[in-house]
Amino acid sequence: MPKYFFSIVAFSIGIFIVFLSTVRLSFPQSTSLLIGTDKLGHIFAYFCFSISVFGSLVAEWKLKKPLKWSVITSLLLSINLEIIQGIFLIHRSFEVYDILANVLGIILFVFLAKRVKKLLSNAVFL
Repeated sequence: MPKYFFSIVAFSIGIFIVFLSTVRLSFPQSTSLLIGTDKLGHIFAYFCFSISVFGSLVAEWKLKKPLKWSVITSLLLSINLEIIQGIFLIHRSFEVYDILANVLGIILFVFLAKRVKKLLSNAVFL
């Protein structure tokens, strides 16, 4: 595995999120009453981004409190991109529901990270 593999993955996912957040995209209208395809994409993207940032901070940067910094990094990216969309991009708009979907992806990451940590701490083979 190359040096800084997780950092490269986190950076790549971050760049991909920025790209998708700034280009003109059109999705078909969702018929689901609960949650649309667009919001599921937001949840998945920020879940993956949070995991990759966490992996980078744990494995390569040895940062204290990597969970906290992963959440902060993901939230900052989410909020800043929505502000940029609302202020600078005429083909995009600020959407609170996008931020909520992003936060849901981050919360899902936090929940799973804590569960995995608990399972690993209770593992007999470690």
